[in-house]
Amino acid sequence: MTTRQALLRVLFGLLLGSTVVIGALSFFEFRQALQQEIAGNLQFGASTVMQRIDTFLFAHMENMRVWRNLEVMQDIRVNDVDKRLSHFLSDLRAGQGTVYQALLCTDATGRIVAASDPALIGRQGPVATRWEKVTGTTLNSVFIEPGYRQAGDAVVLRTTIPNAFGQGTIGDLYALLDRHAVLDLLDQAVAGGPASLLLLDRQKRVIAGSAALRRSLDISRLKLSHWAVPEADSVAYIHDGAELGYHSLLVGAATSAGYQQFKGLGWHILMVEPTSISFWPVWRLLWAMLIVLVLTLLLGFWISSRLAARIAQPVVALTEFTRRFRQGGVALPVLPATTISEVEELQLAYVEMIQALERSREQIVRAGKLAVVGEMAAIMAHEVRTPMGIIRSSAQLLERQTDLGEKERELIGFILSETERLNRLVTMLLESARPTPPDFSLQDLHAIVDSVISLLASRAEHAGVQLTREFETREMMFECDREQMMQVFLNLVLNALAFVPGGGHVTISTHRETGALWVSVTDDGPGVPPDLRQRIFDPFFSHREGGIGLGLTVVQQIVQVHGGEIGVSESASGGASFNLRFETR
Repeated sequence: MTTRQALLRVLFGLLLGSTVVIGALSFFEFRQALQQEIAGNLQFGASTVMQRIDTFLFAHMENMRVWRNLEVMQDIRVNDVDKRLSHFLSDLRAGQGTVYQALLCTDATGRIVAASDPALIGRQGPVATRWEKVTGTTLNSVFIEPGYRQAGDAVVLRTTIPNAFGQGTIGDLYALLDRHAVLDLLDQAVAGGPASLLLLDRQKRVIAGSAALRRSLDISRLKLSHWAVPEADSVAYIHDGAELGYHSLLVGAATSAGYQQFKGLGWHILMVEPTSISFWPVWRLLWAMLIVLVLTLLLGFWISSRLAARIAQPVVALTEFTRRFRQGGVALPVLPATTISEVEELQLAYVEMIQALERSREQIVRAGKLAVVGEMAAIMAHEVRTPMGIIRSSAQLLERQTDLGEKERELIGFILSETERLNRLVTMLLESARPTPPDFSLQDLHAIVDSVISLLASRAEHAGVQLTREFETREMMFECDREQMMQVFLNLVLNALAFVPGGGHVTISTHRETGALWVSVTDDGPGVPPDLRQRIFDPFFSHREGGIGLGLTVVQQIVQVHGGEIGVSESASGGASFNLRFETR
């Protein structure tokens, strides 16, 4: 350890230790106090909302208890022939505003004989799957179904109608409460605040949620069986919020306690608030403390640096000399490991120098290969294309002769196909040696990809490979040379088709992120081994039989000219994934 570091560590230790201890104690005490305050508010809010719901349900259950004993209900016995009961139910519904979707009575067979809505008469009454019996001194004949979907998502109350002229019952009275009446209670309770509400039944199945949760989630699919709810009264706690789309939540939970004769249904209310909002004042305090800590450390660093400058200056000068020596391009042996920090810094400089030399060597090798390509391209252009054109023209003239046999025509076909292959080779060499400057214009990359897929669809079908695309948006505009980008995607897809076996898949996908757009060509073939991924774009490197190793070199040149970069990795299916990234403004 150096003297300079010893001084720095002592000062930093004193300053950092005192600041961290005092700040941590203040931070956690303030956080605990704030959590208890917010938890208490959520707990009280959940209890209040649960009491409102109990009061709301009790009022309508009490209505059911009173209405079932009215004399007009006995008209069920004569199928309400004079519609007196239906008019009565219609008046009751109108008197309650929009609370009820419908009021109806059924006979002993379950058929609707009277209803506030005449269109319901003659139909079968509501058939629910989970009737819950209401407990209470005078309400034990009332049942509730909290989520009846067949009636437009209503809360259904049911009670039997006693026979006033004998024993037993003559039918049932149903009240279909509009579910929005319950939702309005939840929305009003959290209006304008960061909290949200969930109403659960006795088995912790979600019955309803406040507006924010309804907009962002499918409430009916939530599984909250592992969330803690009290047997009675209310509790508060912190819970993981992944199910609701948050990192963590502060939760206030309350259980139905009933109202007057109504003993409650065992339902629960969860009032939740994201901790990121609840604890925002705490995080603001933490940032202020960190700023103070950084300023303190900077001051200590300046003081200790001034004191230790003369002691450490010779070694620092030696390190700087080593860095300058590295720039000269002469390799030096790597120093052995040591515990002396200055020597470790010197060793790091040597390592950096060697790494820089290695990168320079790779660049020189690549430049040499491209120079060879240029020379070969010049030779091909001047010495090969001319005789190759003469051979091709001669073969075409021979092909027009009418007295040729099948064998002769087959040989002429070989000449034409091979000269075409040589022509493509010359063209590729010229493109890699002297790439054409791009003609930039605003293009839709998705349209270019579609064109490539159309061109190669028959080839992929012949190879038994499924060629598909996955676009994140309808269009993706980009300043590029259309022909060169076509060449990039054609080369990548053709390369994939050459390796993917029959029954395989090749997919071109795009997506956009801040400041960049991505295009990926993935397949489920054998993939590219990790030890070859750094060399796969080098000129003349190919691990495909018959390949010349220039296709991916041309692709990389075009991508780089367009201000992008290309890399290869393993796809999700174990094949190859060529990923292109282009900067956007």
